[in-house]
Amino acid sequence: MHLRPATAADAPAIAALHTASWRVAYAHILSADWLANDLPADRLRVWSARFAALDPAMRVLLAEDADGIAGFVCLFLAADPHWGSHVDNLHVRPGLKGQGLGRQLLAAAAGIALAEAPGLGLDLHVYAANVAARGFYRRLGGLESLAEKEAAPDGSTQAYQRIWWPDPKALTP
Repeated sequence: MHLRPATAADAPAIAALHTASWRVAYAHILSADWLANDLPADRLRVWSARFAALDPAMRVLLAEDADGIAGFVCLFLAADPHWGSHVDNLHVRPGLKGQGLGRQLLAAAAGIALAEAPGLGLDLHVYAANVAARGFYRRLGGLESLAEKEAAPDGSTQAYQRIWWPDPKALTP
């Protein structure tokens, strides 16, 4: 597995992997119609826009294998003075889940946060109903907040929980 920074040319492949991941992980959370019909264009729009107007705090790291993009992590450095840097997305090709790639990508994001925004924590948001992801983050030592509500991309309102690592070093090997 090879890790590298993403470029604007990667936006379509990132959007495709993001779509595939959400269709599996959020099948019981987001609207089936939206996942089937609107999600691909939505994710392509999001990733194209992000790379067209680069945020200097954004870092996107790709994991590649012989089949292309196997996973990615998107991090915003020093996003919040209390919570620290924010992992906006962490996705692995559905067939590769459970093989350590998510842990590797999160560790890489933590390493970037430690190097470029030292002294801050690392957080992410996860849908409360995404029990598998919440368990994964807890096993990695993440502290879980009480659930809060937010508007989801399909127009619904969903409960999410913040997962926080006060010291991102806990995620690095």
